[in-house]
Amino acid sequence: MNKHSITGWQKSLGLGICIISAAALIACGGGGGAASPTPEVTPAAPPPTAANASTLTLIEGTITGFGSVVIDGVRYSDAGTKVEIGDNPELKKLATLGDLRTGMRVQGEINKDGVLQNLLVNFALVGTVSAIDLAGGSITVFGQTIKITSGGQLPTVLDGFNSLSQLQVGDLLKVAGSVAADGGITATRIERKLKEGGELYRLSGPVQTLDASAKRFALGGNSSVTVDYAKAKVLPEGAVIENGKLVSVVATAAPVTSGGQTVLTASAVEVKSRQTPDAKELSIGGQINDFKSLASLRIGDVLVDASSAELKEGTVLADLVNGAQAYAKGSLTAGVLKAASLKVFKPETALKAMLIGQVTDFVSFANFKLRGTDVDASQATFSKGKAADLATGAWVSISGQLTASGVLAKTVEILPPPADKPARLEGAISGVDLATKRFSLLGTTVQWSDTTKLNPSNISLANLANGVVLVLEGSYSEASGLFTASSVKVIATTGVLKTVGFSGIAFDVTDTGFKVGSNSVVLGQNIKFEPTGTTVADLKNGAKISVQATLSNVDGKATLTATKIEVQKPEKDGEGVEYVYLSGLIADFVSSADFKIGSQKVNASGSGVEFIDGDAAKLASGLKVEIKGSVGKDGTLIAKRVHFMPG
Repeated sequence: MNKHSITGWQKSLGLGICIISAAALIACGGGGGAASPTPEVTPAAPPPTAANASTLTLIEGTITGFGSVVIDGVRYSDAGTKVEIGDNPELKKLATLGDLRTGMRVQGEINKDGVLQNLLVNFALVGTVSAIDLAGGSITVFGQTIKITSGGQLPTVLDGFNSLSQLQVGDLLKVAGSVAADGGITATRIERKLKEGGELYRLSGPVQTLDASAKRFALGGNSSVTVDYAKAKVLPEGAVIENGKLVSVVATAAPVTSGGQTVLTASAVEVKSRQTPDAKELSIGGQINDFKSLASLRIGDVLVDASSAELKEGTVLADLVNGAQAYAKGSLTAGVLKAASLKVFKPETALKAMLIGQVTDFVSFANFKLRGTDVDASQATFSKGKAADLATGAWVSISGQLTASGVLAKTVEILPPPADKPARLEGAISGVDLATKRFSLLGTTVQWSDTTKLNPSNISLANLANGVVLVLEGSYSEASGLFTASSVKVIATTGVLKTVGFSGIAFDVTDTGFKVGSNSVVLGQNIKFEPTGTTVADLKNGAKISVQATLSNVDGKATLTATKIEVQKPEKDGEGVEYVYLSGLIADFVSSADFKIGSQKVNASGSGVEFIDGDAAKLASGLKVEIKGSVGKDGTLIAKRVHFMPG
């Protein structure tokens, strides 16, 4: 299996930098996001090549949305993007676009056409909780204090819990965030994980009190742990560990206390502070830290001189404080960005979270998913449609604010299905006009005719009524604004019990229920657990699970009752690479060898593919599936199992 990595540009330009060329910004529609973003069309990405500073633009930042990938409010086409998880600096783990989540810190390469070619997900820290400060909003992991941000431009996204009060000492956490010059980490995302053995632990910060003879050093902001790198591999090749340099330390075991010292024995030390080549025009975005004056501050890991900069969009000197989200443009000389302009994101220039795609896991207006992100649209303003058009399968564009649990939508634009492509719509219809043979479904006007195929065949569409649940196949014409139905299947009348399926990390597990993301789930009677041998005892905080549940209305509230739970335990293929899981609605279906989930291309044509609750002939755009598989050399997800899921 191809282990393509982006260490080429790491060596040439270093880590901890956000560099965006003016050309790339134009290709992506500028920064900050739009109130009503529209799907972008970009050329297909060329095959990945070795990174070259003259042909590739580099960016580091925080994911704030999808449709394609949105980094710090700027959209980048993800056509053909290769994704890797940087848990192990010696062997990056291939992943899918479906593994990306809001709040993740990423580094990427953008080609001259503005297409995101390669994306590396980095976590600053992986370890177990030793202390929790509820009042101060922080946690301590292996001696390092992690700051939690509850509001502002980039609040900390929590996965596997929704408040610090739900954490316990000993919980395993993965923390994404920026590391300041003093070693402080402000988290942009924290994931609680189940301890399964074989974990790789990680600490990050600037080197201090280096003892090159004893092969030991400490990390800024961490007075508890000493790093022993005597047997560690220093990466990238040729890098030198020096005081003040930012590093990430990886270890196969937790720190051990002996002789009055707590020592982390490193298996690898990844040096991230490198000299950056001069550049005539660069843009950087991130959190201000190490602020001394306008002439001396840092944005991320880049030293900035803004003494001659024009302060943009209402920014004043008082806004330039440590922790503020900022954006600067200028020229880089001898490692210092001489800023020509600088702005701080404030409420009126806020970073907007953007999501574009199809709704999944719809429970209510305040609880559904879009591109794997939890969305609350209960306070949103709707355009080109109405709130009633929002349901599983609807195409929408959302602009809002990133929150600890997902995205709080401010605007929701109902979009039509992709034009001139086979599509499948399902849901309750409205606006039935028997005279013109039209009705509305998911915000789209549907046209049927005497040649439309019916199922059951003994029904008549002349008796259609508002609220009837249908499954349609057909295609949308941009010219006419109509979805022409080639076939119609009547599912049910109103008031039926609905079954939904969703995946995520379990938390708040009790004898009677649990939570996954924004979903509170009741444990039903006679729940089926998978795989064989799994029991309710395997349902623990931090476990990654897939749930099938019935959705009903109890005392005016949407209630989810679990009927089947699959605990997703780590599995590896013949080469020892862990399988990945991806769930969502099928789009752009051509054949079993060529379809997409979100933007991720999938191939399920292999002879050994296992199908659950269906077969290859059932595959079609609009169906919800969960894929288990591995990533191929071209970035395609090669399916080993396809599970057709409800909802």
